[in-house]
Amino acid sequence: MEAFGLVCMYSITAFDDYRTRSIRLVEIIVFTIMGIVINIVAPRYTVLSVAGGVGVGVVMLAFSILSKEKLGKGDALIVMVSGLYLGFMNTLVLVWFSSILAAIFGLITLRKYDNYREAELPFVPFIFIGYMILFTIKSFGGILG
Repeated sequence: MEAFGLVCMYSITAFDDYRTRSIRLVEIIVFTIMGIVINIVAPRYTVLSVAGGVGVGVVMLAFSILSKEKLGKGDALIVMVSGLYLGFMNTLVLVWFSSILAAIFGLITLRKYDNYREAELPFVPFIFIGYMILFTIKSFGGILG
C-alpha cells in the first residue's frame, strides 16, 4: 500500500514539477490524508519514526524559507508527506539518494550549459527516482527493512 501511494504521488507531482516548476497543494493534501489513514489502519512504523520522517521535511521547509526558495517549498512538503509513509531512516535515505542524483544531474547541466548557475532543477523527479532505488534495495532485502 505504501509503495502504491508513493509511486502515484511521485509520478503525478514529478510530472507537474518538471513541466511547471510547481506542485499543486491539492495533491499534497490528498496524499497526506492517505498517509495518515494508512498509519492509523495499518501502521508500519512507530509514531516517533513517522514524526522524525515528517521532521526531515520540516527541516527542509525551514531551509527553503531561509534560502529564499533555493529548494522549493513544494519539494519540502513532498518530503514531509513521504515521512508519513516511510518513517525517519527511510526518509533520510530517500533525501540522500535524491540529493546525490540531483547533484550529478546538476553538474552535467552546468557543464553542458557553460556554467549557467541560475538554472533551476525540479527536485521531485529525483525524489521519484530515489524512491525507486530505495524500493528496489528494500525489495531485495536491503539494509533498512
